Amino acid sequence: MNKSNNGVVFTKEWIVELMLDCCGYTSDKNLAASLIIEPSCGQGAFLIPIVRRLIASTKKYSCNIADLYDSIRAFELDEQHIKECWTMLFQLLINEGIDIQTAEKLLDCWLVNSDFLLCETFRKADYVIGNPPYIRGTEIDRVLREKYIRACKTMTAGTDIYVGFIETGLRYLKPNGVLNFICADRWMHNAYGKKLRKLVSENYSVDIILKMPDVDAFNTEVSAYPAIIQISKTPQSIAASASMTELFTEESVPELIDWLHNGAGNSCLKQTFSGYWHKSWFRTDDVWPVTSPDVITLLEKLNSQYHPLQNKTTETQVGIGVATGRDDVFILHDPTLVEKCLLLPLVTSAQTRSGRIEGEKVWLFNPWDNSGNLIDIEQYPLARKYLESHQESLRSRHVAKKSCEKSWYRTIDKVYPGLVNMPKLLIQDMKSYIQPILDKGDYYPHHNLYWITSEQWDLEVLGGLLISDVARMTVGAYCVKMRGGTLRLQAQYLRKIRLPEPSAIDFKLQAELVDAFRNDDRSKASEAAMQAYDLKGFLHEKHRICSC
Repeated sequence: MNKSNNGVVFTKEWIVELMLDCCGYTSDKNLAASLIIEPSCGQGAFLIPIVRRLIASTKKYSCNIADLYDSIRAFELDEQHIKECWTMLFQLLINEGIDIQTAEKLLDCWLVNSDFLLCETFRKADYVIGNPPYIRGTEIDRVLREKYIRACKTMTAGTDIYVGFIETGLRYLKPNGVLNFICADRWMHNAYGKKLRKLVSENYSVDIILKMPDVDAFNTEVSAYPAIIQISKTPQSIAASASMTELFTEESVPELIDWLHNGAGNSCLKQTFSGYWHKSWFRTDDVWPVTSPDVITLLEKLNSQYHPLQNKTTETQVGIGVATGRDDVFILHDPTLVEKCLLLPLVTSAQTRSGRIEGEKVWLFNPWDNSGNLIDIEQYPLARKYLESHQESLRSRHVAKKSCEKSWYRTIDKVYPGLVNMPKLLIQDMKSYIQPILDKGDYYPHHNLYWITSEQWDLEVLGGLLISDVARMTVGAYCVKMRGGTLRLQAQYLRKIRLPEPSAIDFKLQAELVDAFRNDDRSKASEAAMQAYDLKGFLHEKHRICSC
């Protein structure tokens, strides 16, 4: 999500109401007898609906106002936001007929100007709800980040801050308590969420996951991929997952809530959302495929019968292109600037957007020798002159500062020149489908291009399998999704693809896969893949794959 006000992105009111309905914080219950925690209250997007529901419940159950002092705790670091919340809630309470002195006492108890991740021991809550701030781990102050890591076992130096909010919120749940957050869904799919997935799978129940990358849920545009997650401190039982389309609006909420509360066991496939019930949830710290039960069953079949894309048997490797740390220095349009022996023909993501390698020829200036050591620039006068002309900017990079003094001109990643001459498939990140491009051994891939090499596979046969719906289904189930169904086609997700043995595919089927790959015929590739995986009987209706 785009960051503003220390990572705070404000949630639309109808989304807040949806979340409160999901977790059962409704005015038909005696809410005065429960405690709800808002860990990052911002300007009150959650607090105002919470207080309205609490007051309505108080009137229904004829509760004493004094019973409300311990019904809410809202944490916020920004003192100005605390003041704004105080003012808005004070007026709301006065309008509800609460006297000035009581309203002031309530707000003094409810609002806490403190860091939720570092707060002292607090009594357990029935509900923890909110939109935790979104700040990347690398953007958190180093000293503060170290404090967070000590306080939150699931956080590391590279963990985004909302992971700590989920852990801390779970820690403050009483038995049967419920946490409901809207936050980035990366923790379910990325390596940095491994510790949190382990914590949840071993100690809590995943109840609801609502994926909504195409829903306009915030008051400002976001770049992350939000989901509403509901986790309870109960034994794991059935779980609901749903994916919202761009048509999901406030008017769609009643139908969703009705399905969540009354439709257990039944799928719900609408224009606004596709929802599924699962008999349980994953008890693993591995990446969670959030998809339909049918697709999960298919994934389990593929995982049990076939080898992963990257494996030693077929000597197949998946990697990512070089990150330089200063593309304007290391990517050259003029090959005369440095010695010719230090240049490698480079292919960038931009050059592959059409599905072919095209565009202006560029070169990677490679400061590494064939043994993986930095070159001695004293032996390369052109390179020395060129590097010294950019010395200030190169030395200012993080990778240069953490390296030894003599390594100031290194690229972030080491370069392995032999990769140029290896036939490989190149895959561009962030597309709605997998589109491998065959490089017969002419280029070195740049960052944001993933490459696949293999000693056993005919790469065009492999390319045919990769453009099939089976491969797309696999990656789509595991990966982070962006707006419009765009997939993150990163190496960690590509490695989830399972493949039959190359020798198990007969020559006729291989020829069909090659033809499908050369003509980018995804339908033909999918039909051939179904035969190669022996899925004809298992998945006769093709839409069950495509719907992922």
